[in-house]
Amino acid sequence: MSANIHGEMVYSFEKPMWHNITEPSLVPMTAEAILDQRFGGGFQIHLRPITLELNGEQIETGDFGIVRGASPYEQEERVFGYCSERYTPLQPREVARSFDSSVQEKAETMAFLGHGEDMFISWKMPSFEVVVGDEVEMFGIVRTGFDTLKGARLFTSIYRPVCQNTINLAQNWSKSNTDGKGKGNIWRGKGISKNLLRDLGYWMSHVQGNALKEVNLLKSFFGKLAKTPIKTDEEAFEILYTAYPPVVNVSEYYPKELREAKDERTQEFNKKQEELRDGIYELFAGKGTAITPDYWGMCCSTSEFFCHVQPSKRPIAESVMFGGRQKNIMKMIGVLADRSK
Repeated sequence: MSANIHGEMVYSFEKPMWHNITEPSLVPMTAEAILDQRFGGGFQIHLRPITLELNGEQIETGDFGIVRGASPYEQEERVFGYCSERYTPLQPREVARSFDSSVQEKAETMAFLGHGEDMFISWKMPSFEVVVGDEVEMFGIVRTGFDTLKGARLFTSIYRPVCQNTINLAQNWSKSNTDGKGKGNIWRGKGISKNLLRDLGYWMSHVQGNALKEVNLLKSFFGKLAKTPIKTDEEAFEILYTAYPPVVNVSEYYPKELREAKDERTQEFNKKQEELRDGIYELFAGKGTAITPDYWGMCCSTSEFFCHVQPSKRPIAESVMFGGRQKNIMKMIGVLADRSK
């Protein structure tokens, strides 16, 4: 696995990093504090005019070199690329300061990659546990390039970046899981925009604000479920049948050559639905963890079943958050939401 860290300019809160370049911080820190206290103040980005010799004179071409100034781990300046006068370079300190004021959360990880041309800051997104231990962490990530290629990007991911490979893994996950509703790729800006830093701040604040709003709505919703009792077994099974109903066997309407296969598929599906209902009911009826006789208890039984009881040959964390198990949990939540209106 490639770390590709610039010197020792990598930070992690509490959790050790596989590459052990630096020790994790046990104290939460702002991005600007990390820059000053852990990264030696960082470095600056300069635009220097490009000249060429013409008729024995040095003439400016109108283009510029993007120059990284001296860093704590490399005193020699470096050219990151070339640009026109339209390019507006971001400064690492500006990005860190914008992160602190816009997100208003401490950084989870932060690093400079390569020779410093690539920078990322991550933070833990707000979340809400349905059952203790079932939460899949989600990270907001801002990635900034100080050349003309990478620009600035904002995305969310289940992967916590601590190096070159993990930030790429996080970004690839975001590409595959973008839903247009605050998950995956959120925003991308280019250096030719004079409002790049301003817009980056707006988007970071927007993403964090939406996440907080959703968490508050969830807390209110689940609080309402806890106040709605389930008084009989019949009511419990009515809820379960509504969430996970059997399908009608229509194989008799199929051509005789396809009838048997359709009948088998229908019976197999209904058997699985029955197993779901029975499994959740067993937990609700007493085998679950701290289950209460109300809508909240039914919700917890459902989550416990799909997160801990239903067999799986693969790790279930991502399925619980975004895959088939998440869809099944949401079926129950949808039924409980409709009944509690």
